[in-house]
Amino acid sequence: MIDFDVDRVERDLGLVVRELRIKRDYSQRELADRAGVGLTAVRSLEKGKGSTLTTLSKVVHALGRDAWLGMLDDATAVPKPLKKKKKKKANSAGPAESPEAIAAQEAAENKRRRVAKRGKPAKGDSGKSDDAGAEIQAGPGVQLESVIQGPPAV
Repeated sequence: MIDFDVDRVERDLGLVVRELRIKRDYSQRELADRAGVGLTAVRSLEKGKGSTLTTLSKVVHALGRDAWLGMLDDATAVPKPLKKKKKKKANSAGPAESPEAIAAQEAAENKRRRVAKRGKPAKGDSGKSDDAGAEIQAGPGVQLESVIQGPPAV
């Protein structure tokens, strides 16, 4: 959550507008006429009771402080649409994994979960690792099929 006291900002802005009006020797009625807004709008703005951006812009212009509006340019600019990110492939380091390799990884993960949950090998598991449930770790560019099947026969 942003810590921002809007009421204080409105009060401070109202005081600045009032001081500028008095410095220019304008009555509230005269400022309202010059700005093309209602007297109630000027009174509300000066009291820090809130204002529309349109009223604020007109009053600021009538007070000769157009430079203030220049500070709003960046904040009120129309945002550029965001570009969609392209989705990356699941394994960008090498070729896609075979269904067998994926099944072996899932089996190993399921076995690890069962052991972790119970703190001991699952019922029917000897606790020894076999090829189907073994954890497979391969470096980048190594095809998992070759890790599962072992080195080629010579």
